[in-house]
This record gives sequence, structure tokens and C-alpha cells, in this order.
Amino acid sequence: MGDIIRFITDFIRIDLFVGFGFYSILYFLLKTFMKDQTFLPKFDNSAVQLIIYLGFVWFALWLLDIWIYYLELQHGIEKDDYHNRLTGKYAFAIWAQPIFWFLLTQAYRIKFINKYLIFRVIIGLLFVVTFERFVILVTSLHRDYLPSSWTLNSPFEMETGYLIAGLLGKIIVVLTIICLYHFGIERIKKRNRT
Repeated sequence: MGDIIRFITDFIRIDLFVGFGFYSILYFLLKTFMKDQTFLPKFDNSAVQLIIYLGFVWFALWLLDIWIYYLELQHGIEKDDYHNRLTGKYAFAIWAQPIFWFLLTQAYRIKFINKYLIFRVIIGLLFVVTFERFVILVTSLHRDYLPSSWTLNSPFEMETGYLIAGLLGKIIVVLTIICLYHFGIERIKKRNRT
């Protein structure tokens, strides 16, 4: 059960929240070049509303995962250690990142952030860079800043084709879910009118 919840929370965070940042780029490009300005703002309002709701769903699932993980622990010592980790001196390290991500999804409620592309893309990219990755990046840049440690042939470099395919996949998944949500809401509204 915990694995399924972790998969769903990772899917929402990595694929949908990050994909929404790239969807925002596509939205602003279409908004610039399209002449019909009636459908696109309604569609984008549905997309933003979906991300806000998914923020609540993601946070609730994350809390449920914590509880399930606690219940799955076998020994009392493990449960005590886990409880101390969640409520002890360094509990902020566990709680800060998810609360930050939840607040990022709720930041889309602010009209100023929705209006400008740069804020929406930055928020989308903040879901990629975790606090842990940020610390690793800063410390590795600090340590490896000397030109003698620079290399161009890294065994871990990512190919451009895979990167583009991954981004396109995220955009397609986000657009599919947003379309299902938008047209489902429109159909429900139409059914309630009649």
C-alpha cells in the first residue's frame, strides 16, 4: 500500500507539477500567437485550479504515507526512532520540503504569479530541485570550482534526445490530465444547467 501511495505522490510531483511549468511555456506561446482569446484563458484557469487541488491531494497522500510507513514498522524501537525523527530536534528537515512544495502549489492562487510566465516556470522547476539536491549542487560547485577539476567527458551526462523526450512526455501527460479535468468540469456544468 505504501509503495502505491509513494508512486502516486511521485507521479503528481514529478510529472504533473514539473510538467505544469513546461505547459505554462506552451500556454504563453499559444496565447501570444492565437487570435481567439476565449478558450485558452478558460482552459488555463482549469489547469491552475487542477494544480491547486492536486497540491492538497499530494500533501494528504504524503501524510498518509508517513502514517502507513509508521504502521508497517515491526519493532517498538523502530517506531520510537521514526517518531523521534518526525518530532525531534531535526524534524524540520523532514517537514520543510513537503510543506514548501504544498505552499508552491497554493502560490498559484495569487493572480500576479499566474499572470507572468517566469513565475510559473520557476515554481515548476522548484519541484525538480529538492533541498537535498540543492545542497549537493552547492557543495560540489564549491569544491569543484577549480578549473583543474572541470571535465567535458562526464560518464553521467544526459543525452539531449532523452531530455527532450522526457519533457515532451511530461507535457503530454499534463495536457491529457488537464483536458480530462477541463472538459469533465465543462460537461458537469452543462449537465447542471439543463
